[in-house]
Amino acid sequence: MERLNQSFGIGIIELYANPYKSKILYPASYKKLDFKTIDKLCNINRDFNEFMLHVEKILSAEDKFLSAVKKEFEEKCDRSFTTDEDINKYCKEKHIPIDDNSNDLS
Repeated sequence: MERLNQSFGIGIIELYANPYKSKILYPASYKKLDFKTIDKLCNINRDFNEFMLHVEKILSAEDKFLSAVKKEFEEKCDRSFTTDEDINKYCKEKHIPIDDNSNDLS
């Protein structure tokens, strides 16, 4: 992970069901885009290719179509949570273990 961070600027986050316990292990850093690698990833990973197509749509959309393109993109992304109850419900649905001490995620 450290090598990925140093070579490519990839950030690594240790995620927990309780987002307040999550922490950044290696912060991301700006690097010039490696289009050969991006193209290779698009060819081997359908989800990544679809993500890149949506990003391209957003970047090239005319103002009058921007909200529709954003909505389409957001439907493909993970949803965000507004309450601890939402987080607990999602974790239960997806069988994500929650620490015994973290029934209340606040």
